[in-house]
Amino acid sequence: MILYFIFFLISGCTVRLIYNHLNWIIPWYISDYIDLDDSQNSLLDKKLFAQLKWHRMTQLRSYSAFLRELKIKVNNGLTYEDMDRGHSQMRKFWQDLIAHISPDVAEILSTATDGQINEFLENLKKRNEKYKERYIDPTEEERREKKVARMNRFLDFCMGGVNEEQEKIVDQWSRQLQDISSVRFEFIKISQRRFQTILKNRHNPEPFTKELEEFLYFRRESWTPELRQIAKHNRDLTKRTFLDILSRMTPDQRVHLNEQIDELANVFDELAAEKMDD
Repeated sequence: MILYFIFFLISGCTVRLIYNHLNWIIPWYISDYIDLDDSQNSLLDKKLFAQLKWHRMTQLRSYSAFLRELKIKVNNGLTYEDMDRGHSQMRKFWQDLIAHISPDVAEILSTATDGQINEFLENLKKRNEKYKERYIDPTEEERREKKVARMNRFLDFCMGGVNEEQEKIVDQWSRQLQDISSVRFEFIKISQRRFQTILKNRHNPEPFTKELEEFLYFRRESWTPELRQIAKHNRDLTKRTFLDILSRMTPDQRVHLNEQIDELANVFDELAAEKMDD
């Protein structure tokens, strides 16, 4: 999983478009899992507006600062330790977000009826089937080819294209990855059973909020030993692969990467400066 470079998955223009429409994108996404009634939708709208305002005012400038620091490190010679620290910083961004939104998520979930919870759990099962069809059912070679294609598309976006030498590095990376699909799938089902247990306590606000927050942190300590081992292997391999590719960038690729970082950092700063209409 390419956690360290996740900010580059979409262009600055796309970030702006998505971010400015989260007030309807998030409810639309939620509706795929659970059908809220009018009062719940009203509560969701109220809480979501406040959370988006908080995020815009307090978090986006940290993201742009992170990107600009990353740019300096890339141009000075990114190290494995730099990537580790960057990975940790991105996890902190996630944990800060979860800590802030958990009380509101808990409040909304506390209004759910047993019927709504059952609907939600059934939709999770349908999502599991889609995961299985996409990541487990294909042959090992088909899965590997998809990973190569995704990585090359990602690098095309970041650097404006990859050369033959870099393509070979990607191919070698894909062959050294350990397949995590089945192990992750089993952990997903374990996590969903745990979430179902947590939801049973949704009418007891204080412990429910704490349990939900801890669950959403997605700490590695909660993973199964096998999942931790495979994830660590793949994470370390991917970081070293990126370092190898970055060390072989052409001048044109470096210019393109710098432009992509600048564009996204500037978009975050511009979004942070924009006011939300009440």
